[in-house]
Amino acid sequence: MIRKTLSKIKEATFCIELPNKNANDMPTPAGSGFFISPDGWFVTAAHVVMRKNGSPRPDANKAFLTKEGNGDNPGPMCHHVTLEYLIPKLDIALLKVNFEKNSDKEWLNGKTEFPFIKISTANLEMGEPVYSFGYPLSSYGIIKPGELGYIKLSPRVTSAVISSDLETNAPIMGENAPKYYVLDKALNYGNSGGPIVSTKTGNVHAICSSFQPVAIKQPHLMDTDGKPMNIVIPSIYGVVSSFDNMDIIELLKSLHVPVE
Repeated sequence: MIRKTLSKIKEATFCIELPNKNANDMPTPAGSGFFISPDGWFVTAAHVVMRKNGSPRPDANKAFLTKEGNGDNPGPMCHHVTLEYLIPKLDIALLKVNFEKNSDKEWLNGKTEFPFIKISTANLEMGEPVYSFGYPLSSYGIIKPGELGYIKLSPRVTSAVISSDLETNAPIMGENAPKYYVLDKALNYGNSGGPIVSTKTGNVHAICSSFQPVAIKQPHLMDTDGKPMNIVIPSIYGVVSSFDNMDIIELLKSLHVPVE
């Protein structure tokens, strides 16, 4: 079932590379993202393009969108990317990629629009099969500081099922509370911002956001107050941010992004 829609998903999904201070500002892999409209609207996780204080990265507009190549041939890429909307509470960011300024790229030769994945706000039920595609565990290296480096991309498909349609069950949850799904797989670093796709339809319902951490008390380790310390480790579950949130639905419709 995955193979029926995978080629379309792969075509629209890219690795996001951002300037890295540890690599002399060379762009290095920071996350994944995908086109959601033919005119260049592109979505990723907000934390990919945010600083720790919650503000947008000042260098977000220097992003490169890249894909794996074939042998000596470089893969498809885009630049002329601008960060337009940041919605931290949903961990969603919208970028705009200028088609006209990228139309000279070989991979866009003869095309009049970007490949994109259609968004669905339909509810996914527990046990429903989904999959993700993205660029987890990608890496980089420096050959000559300030002059030469390399990027290694790691495209990966991950199959999963919807483990829950609630991240947690809080005592008070309003109608406008952010909606998340929990998967039965923990998605790796670099998957952040990639699509969560219905295996049945090939539509995207959510984006990769985080893994669900677990705090384990360590009786033999004490903090400064003499209390047992907790060590937080990843669980086997991944948390993904649903597009079935009114804030993002209204924004997408105002931008004429196709939404089912």
